[in-house]
Amino acid sequence: MDVENEQNNVFNIRLGKIVGLYQILDPGTLKYRGRNIYHIFIAFIMMYMSVISIILNVNGVYYWMDDMTKSIDGFWKGLSTLYIIYRAWIVIRHSDDIWDCLSITRYDFTPSSSRYRHILDRWRERSVWLTTTIISLYSFGGVLYTVIALVFIEDSSLVKNQNVPLDNYWQNVVNFILMASYKTYNAQYKKFRFVEALYIITTTILFYEFDVLLITLYCAISCQMQIICSAFESVGNKSLHDHRSSIESTDETTKIPNAHDIVYDELKTIIMDHQAVMEKFEKVLTLFGRTMLFQIFISSIQQISLWFFFIMLFSNDDRFNASDTDVIKMIISIPAFSFQIFLVCYFFGNLHDQKESIIFALYSSNWTEMDMKCKKLILLTMRMNNANKKSLKFTITKIVNLEMFFKVAVAAKKPRRLLGNLEGHVKPLQQSLTFRSLWFHQGLGSL
Repeated sequence: MDVENEQNNVFNIRLGKIVGLYQILDPGTLKYRGRNIYHIFIAFIMMYMSVISIILNVNGVYYWMDDMTKSIDGFWKGLSTLYIIYRAWIVIRHSDDIWDCLSITRYDFTPSSSRYRHILDRWRERSVWLTTTIISLYSFGGVLYTVIALVFIEDSSLVKNQNVPLDNYWQNVVNFILMASYKTYNAQYKKFRFVEALYIITTTILFYEFDVLLITLYCAISCQMQIICSAFESVGNKSLHDHRSSIESTDETTKIPNAHDIVYDELKTIIMDHQAVMEKFEKVLTLFGRTMLFQIFISSIQQISLWFFFIMLFSNDDRFNASDTDVIKMIISIPAFSFQIFLVCYFFGNLHDQKESIIFALYSSNWTEMDMKCKKLILLTMRMNNANKKSLKFTITKIVNLEMFFKVAVAAKKPRRLLGNLEGHVKPLQQSLTFRSLWFHQGLGSL
């Protein structure tokens, strides 16, 4: 990768270095005993998060029968942590293959790229903007999640165990309540705050790296596919007319290549470029396909669980209780899970559409004026593209795209319809909502 000239890469190399993604993937990064030092650092983070995940899941099991608030909270956070660890492991394990895939971000990846500098520049701008925006959003979310707990520290929650109410735990970033009694937890509040804030920081860092990588690969593959489409559309539109006039005005003894042969050679070059791009696309699907499907599944389960929990707060079940701060955190988390699903569905759905658009680009070329040899080559290319069924699929027939995102969003929000079936609880629901709204505005006013 041309590190010295960052402007010739769709990859936002400067940001990649800031978040550590570049050093994780670069084979030339400093090594200790043959291991990339950044891999070692991420491994320690993964071990720390593994311990946290165990604590959160044990917490979910421990309070399952008595306090569903803490149980569900522990389960969805523990599940999220496990998935984040899995994504980081994928990046470290396949770092060499991912580095090879990033070669598609170079401006000179294909010979056709030199004629379409404006497309490369446009996609580089998009890549820089998207990666910078995603970093800003994640940073803001992590800070907001931490600040809410610190601002509303007095909004402590009552934890129930075997139907015996325990004293209140002070509100913290994550509230690892299983690690200590309420007296120890409150007495050592600052230490627990540091441990829990460190958990949020490490989670955010790992989110940075994977999603920046995903956005970079999406922009690079989309850019190269668009270049291939533009190159196919232009085949024959200039070559035939330009070379035909030059052939007619040249002496018969001068050896000038036939215009159709030039078009044929140009077509072969573009086809080879297309095959190179599709090879990288298939490699990306092999590396990240299963991870992306897990992301859709896990985010959907978490959304449904949070919506169900949010609805049950307004029932008369004593096992469902939450402080107002916990409710705010829960509301903040729901859009985050929706965004993760949207990111995968939009990116891979768009890549699938661009892959299919190759057929239209070939048909848009000046194939009617080409000789039979060129026409057969175009037909063969169409058949090869149709035979290539590689795309991210949730099932054999269902492709991951925006249509799937909307279906998942509708399915995740179906539990809200249960609100209409909670007869006799309308008044308590309204009173609770009014109280929470007044409390929330008072809390913001104190800021």
